[in-house]
Amino acid sequence: MARHPSFDSWAEAYARVQSILLLERRIRNATVYPHWMGDSRAFWYERTSADGSAVCVVDAATGQGRVAFTLKSVARALGRALSAVVDPEIVILGSLEVEFEPPRARFDAYDKSWTYDYVSGILAAATKTHDRNWVMSPDGRLAAFRRDHNLWVREIETGKERALTTDGTDVYAYADTPLSTRVLRSRLGIRAEGLWSPDSRRLLTLQVDDRHVPELPLMSFAPSEGLRPRVSANRTSLSGDPKVTEFRMISVEVATGCQVEARYPRLSAVRMNDTLFSAGIAWWSADARIAYFVDIERGERAAHIVAFDVETGETRVIFSERADTYVELGVNVYAPAAVFPLPATKELLWYSERSGRGHLYLYDLRSGALKRTVTSGTWQVRNVLSVDASRREVFLMAAGIAAGEDPYCCKPAIASLDGGEMRVVSSERGEHIVWRPGDFALTPMSLTGGDPRSVSGLSPDGEYFVETVGTVAQLPKTVLRRRDGEEIAVLERADGSALPEGWIWPDPVMLKAADGTTDIYGLLFKPHGYDPAETYPVIDYIYGGPQVSATPKTAFGEGGPRGATFIEAATFAALGAFAVVIDGRGTAEREREFREASYGAIHTASNLEDHMAGIRQLAERYPAMNLDRVGICGFSAGGYASALAVLRFGDFFKVAVAGGGNYDQALFWHCWGERYQGPYDPDLYKPQAAKTYAKGLTGRLLLIHGLMDSGCHPAGLFQLVQALIEENKDVDLVLLPRASHELTGYGTRRRLDYFVTHLFGSTPPPPVKLTLAADEITQRIAANAATRPKTHESAQAEPTERVAAEPSMRAP
Repeated sequence: MARHPSFDSWAEAYARVQSILLLERRIRNATVYPHWMGDSRAFWYERTSADGSAVCVVDAATGQGRVAFTLKSVARALGRALSAVVDPEIVILGSLEVEFEPPRARFDAYDKSWTYDYVSGILAAATKTHDRNWVMSPDGRLAAFRRDHNLWVREIETGKERALTTDGTDVYAYADTPLSTRVLRSRLGIRAEGLWSPDSRRLLTLQVDDRHVPELPLMSFAPSEGLRPRVSANRTSLSGDPKVTEFRMISVEVATGCQVEARYPRLSAVRMNDTLFSAGIAWWSADARIAYFVDIERGERAAHIVAFDVETGETRVIFSERADTYVELGVNVYAPAAVFPLPATKELLWYSERSGRGHLYLYDLRSGALKRTVTSGTWQVRNVLSVDASRREVFLMAAGIAAGEDPYCCKPAIASLDGGEMRVVSSERGEHIVWRPGDFALTPMSLTGGDPRSVSGLSPDGEYFVETVGTVAQLPKTVLRRRDGEEIAVLERADGSALPEGWIWPDPVMLKAADGTTDIYGLLFKPHGYDPAETYPVIDYIYGGPQVSATPKTAFGEGGPRGATFIEAATFAALGAFAVVIDGRGTAEREREFREASYGAIHTASNLEDHMAGIRQLAERYPAMNLDRVGICGFSAGGYASALAVLRFGDFFKVAVAGGGNYDQALFWHCWGERYQGPYDPDLYKPQAAKTYAKGLTGRLLLIHGLMDSGCHPAGLFQLVQALIEENKDVDLVLLPRASHELTGYGTRRRLDYFVTHLFGSTPPPPVKLTLAADEITQRIAANAATRPKTHESAQAEPTERVAAEPSMRAP
C-alpha cells in the first residue's frame, strides 16, 4: 500500500514520534508542584526555562514571585565545595526543602547534607536533619526509619540511632511493604511504614508476614554480571493461595522498644498490596491512647473500622461497610484512601459508593453511628484535599458537577461537615488539578530524590490553593487562588515551543456504548498531515483495567496514566493513523454501576465491544477512517485487552501489539484478581484468561514482555504462547531479558515497526533507537552516580552571584 502523500519518508515519521515521546519533559511548566514553606505565607516550586531549572518562591497573599536560586548556581557552589565539576543537567538535590526565613535550602547531594543560603549564595556542609525516607515525630526530635528489616529511630540533634526492633527478617519485616512489591517500591524510596502518636511516645506500625507466601520465581537470563542465570524468589500471593501476605499491627513504645500487639486477626494485604499507612487508613486519637485502622477483608467485600487500645491491646470494631462486589474507599486505588479522621471531635469522614456514586459521610467514632451525609448528587467526589476541623469544612474535587462537561472533569469545591449547600470555588471550563500529598501521579519525582508527600495544592491553613486548569485542545495554565476562588495570580502558562511542526490537537468525543444507551467518552487524534480526502488506518490505544480511566482530560499537565496515554496516542497520529482512546464500561471514575460492569468478568473491562461500537460511530463522522485497517495496542492491562481483541474480535481488530499484559489474573497479585474477578474458582477464572481464546486468533499479534516483570509475570505470557502453539496459531514475540514492567525504547520501536508492516502494509525504516522520557530520568540518575565527586569532611563554598528574577516572574 502506498504511503500517505504527507509522508516524505517513514524515517521522518519516526523522528516525529521521537519528538512526541519526549514532550512530557519538553513542555515546560505544564503544572506546578507547590511546597509550602512551614506555614501558609509562601510556597516554592521548580520551574524550567531554556536556561535550566530554577526554584521560585511565591508570596501567597500577593502572588508575587521571584527566582530564589537556579540549579546552575547550586551546581557551581557544589563544584567549588568539592573541588570538582558538577553538571547542573545531571546533579540531583535529594530531599530538597526550601525555607522562607531564614532564606535557606536544605538538600542531600553526593552522600552529604548541605545548606544553601539563597540570598548570599553560601553553601555549607550540614548535619543531616531531614530525609524523605524518615517519618518525623510531632515534636521534631526523632525520626523513624527502617534498616535491615527492623524499625529504628534517630535523634535529630545528636544523630544517634538505635533499633526499636531486632528480630525482623526479609520475610517477616517491620515497617515494610510486602515482598511482592518491595523491589518496585524501593525505587521510589524506603520510607518506614508507620505513624507517630501525637505525644511522640509511640509508633503505630506493622510487621509484614510473607513467611508462608509461595515463590513465583523470576529468572535473570542476562544478568549484568556473570554468565549463569540467576533466580529471584519473588514471593507473591495469588488468588488461589489459602493464605496471603498478612500484617501484624503493633504499637511500639519508643523509649523502651516495648511492643503491644493488637488483639485482632492478622490483616490481609489488599488494595494493590498497599500497607495501611501508604493507603492512609490508620490514625491516632487526640489523647494518643487509641490507634485506629481500617481492616479491609481479603476479597475487599467488607471494611471494618477498628479501635486499638495501645496500652492493653484490646480492640473493638466501630462500624463496618459491606458490598456485594468490593468496597471502594477512594476513586484511585493507587492513591491514599478518602478517609479523614477528626481526632478532636472523635469523628471520621468516610468515602462510600452506597448511593451508586462516591460521596462523603460523617461518622461518630465513639458510637459508630452515621451522623450525616456530607455530599450527595448525580456527581461524585474524586478526591479530598483537606478536612478543616475549625471551619468544619472539607475541600474536595468534584467530578461531573459542571453542566455541559463530561462526568470525569473535576472542579474544586468546599462542603460543610454540618450540612448546607456545597460551593464550587473554580468553575472555568476544563479539567482542574489540585495536587494532594502522595498523589499517584506524583510518584515519578521520587526517582530523582523528591518527596510526593511534600507537594500540596492547598495551603496548610486552607486559605489558598494552586490549581492547574486545561483541556485536551490547549496548553494548561496554573493559577493561585484564595479559598473562595478569587484569582491572585497566574503562576505559569505551559510553554509549547517544543510541539512538533504540524501538531494537531485532539478532539474529545462522546459516543454510545454497544448497548446503544450508555454514554462513553474518548479522545480522537487525527493523523499527521490529515487530509479528509485520504484514508488512514485506525489504532485504538486501550487500557483494559477496571481501576482507572484512560482518556486524558488535559494536555500535558495531568501526569499519571492519563498523561502517559496522551503521549502514546499522539505518537500513532504522528505515524499517520487515527488514534483513538475510549473508556468503555467496566472502568473507574464513573458511577458504581458503570465501573462494576466488569466485576467477575475482568476481560470485559473497558469493554472491547464498546470500543468497536465507538470506532464505527467515529467512522461515520470521519469517513477517512479505514475500518478495514484497525489496530489496537496497550500496556499492562492494555496489553491484556489488546491480545483479547485479536483473539476474540479478529474480524474487526486486524493487528494487535500487546505489552506487559496480565494475561491471566490467576497468576497476578491475589488482591487484584480477588478484588475485580472475585474469590478464586477455576470456572470463574477461566473466561478471563487470554489463553482460553487461543483458537480464535485470526489477525496479527505481537507480544512484548520484560522477563523480569514481577507483577505481570512472564508465566502468564508463556502459558498464552503455549496455548497458541497448541492451536497451531502464529504469534510474534519480543522478549526483553532485563526489563521489568516497562515497554522500553526498543519495545516501542518494534511496536511501530509492526504497525507499519502489518497495518500500513509498508516497510519500516532502518532500525532507529528511540529514547523515552523515562530513559532520560534513568540516564540522569546513572550519570549523577558515575560523576560522584569525593566529598571533604568539611566544606564551604565561596559566595555565588545573586540571581535576578526572570522577566516572566513578578518582582516582590
